[in-house]
Amino acid sequence: MRRRIVGIAAVLVALTAVAGCTDSGFNYVKSSEDRAYFKVPDRWTLFDEKEMLTALGGELTAAERRTELTDTWRVAFDASPRPSLRHLGAPDAEHPVGLAVVRTLDFDASDKVSLSTLRNYFFDVDQALEAGTADVLEYEEIQREGGFRGSHMAATIEVDGTRMTIDQTILLDQATRKLYGLLVSCSVGCFDENRGKIRTVVDSWTVREK
Repeated sequence: MRRRIVGIAAVLVALTAVAGCTDSGFNYVKSSEDRAYFKVPDRWTLFDEKEMLTALGGELTAAERRTELTDTWRVAFDASPRPSLRHLGAPDAEHPVGLAVVRTLDFDASDKVSLSTLRNYFFDVDQALEAGTADVLEYEEIQREGGFRGSHMAATIEVDGTRMTIDQTILLDQATRKLYGLLVSCSVGCFDENRGKIRTVVDSWTVREK
């Protein structure tokens, strides 16, 4: 499960986000092309394309660029005073960290996607539940204006022997051609301490019809 998030972090180079700071104390992050946006506290760090490429050190192959970056928008954020991509998906993260993704689905992926697919997109929650290493705190199926549907889930999950809390909202468009995901996570204690800020970020995740 941890490797999956690390893999996602490893291709965080398709950043076309526009972040705007207002007097509200939040940065607004959006993909105009995908009509997706959310907000994070203005003290949290957003990772841009140059920083992602520097962190990767040129590790992406040409094939990975073609398959991972085409028609995909991703942005990471970290509340740590010492932000790092290494915090993404780390069970012992002491500050909230997260990832927003918009991915275009090919025919096969579109044909096979289900609520189970969405629930396990970032972490294999179902497998962890079967193993007794996860607990679902909240779960709801979502229907939004414009035909968007999906699910929201908060859960505690054990990764590498350490329990963390995750909060994810994942939506599909009406045609099942695009997936929109937002993940926020950190250690259990961190999540409890920052629950209000995390809820604000989660509730701001918005997608609209073109």
